[in-house]
Amino acid sequence: MNHMHMHHDESGYLPEGIQEVKNPKYPVGTTVELLTDHMSDMLHAKAVVDGVYDTTVYSVTYNDTNSGDQVTDHKWVVDGEISYEGSVDVGDQVTILAQHMSGMQNATGTIERMTTEPVYMIDYYSSEQERWVRNYQWVVESEIKAWEE
Repeated sequence: MNHMHMHHDESGYLPEGIQEVKNPKYPVGTTVELLTDHMSDMLHAKAVVDGVYDTTVYSVTYNDTNSGDQVTDHKWVVDGEISYEGSVDVGDQVTILAQHMSGMQNATGTIERMTTEPVYMIDYYSSEQERWVRNYQWVVESEIKAWEE
């Protein structure tokens, strides 16, 4: 199972201690194009930056706590949205604390990838829902580019 058709929590809740990037490439309010397909209607969608954060970002594989289905390589969760002892690396098991997708909270997950590039919270226009999806968490900087009219 992937998460392309799952519902995203739009509350904009931020994990405690997450730090804003001081001089981001794409500041808050910047219009960008999405270069990723986390959700089925994201690729090339128009988006607006809501926040830019400096933290370690992880993709994880976990079993959905509602359905039991495996969610493979979910992008992304940030430090503060996973629990682990000591340090963490690719292949390690963690407890997922994130609530931005249904079935994530308290799931046991495996770290698939890690990056320290800036991570963005965005609003994007959903062509499937014909509305703006608010406070989508998360896309990393390499998954966006400046919007060209």
